[in-house]
Amino acid sequence: MAKKSSSLKGLGCRYGIKLRKQYTKTYKLLKSRRLCPECNSIKFKREAIGIWSCNKCKFKIAGNAYDIKF
Repeated sequence: MAKKSSSLKGLGCRYGIKLRKQYTKTYKLLKSRRLCPECNSIKFKREAIGIWSCNKCKFKIAGNAYDIKF
């Protein structure tokens, strides 16, 4: 029996295994929970490409597209 892969919905068996693994890794990094540098809550999310904001204290910071670098 084949091992179930961690590919995301919408990709299916297309585009090759290497690209699906890279996409999965980037997607999990983007959607992971982060702590706000100001109030230390877990409501820190990406608002747009390169713009990260906290929903609790309304703190905004510019960073990378998929991950925030301090």
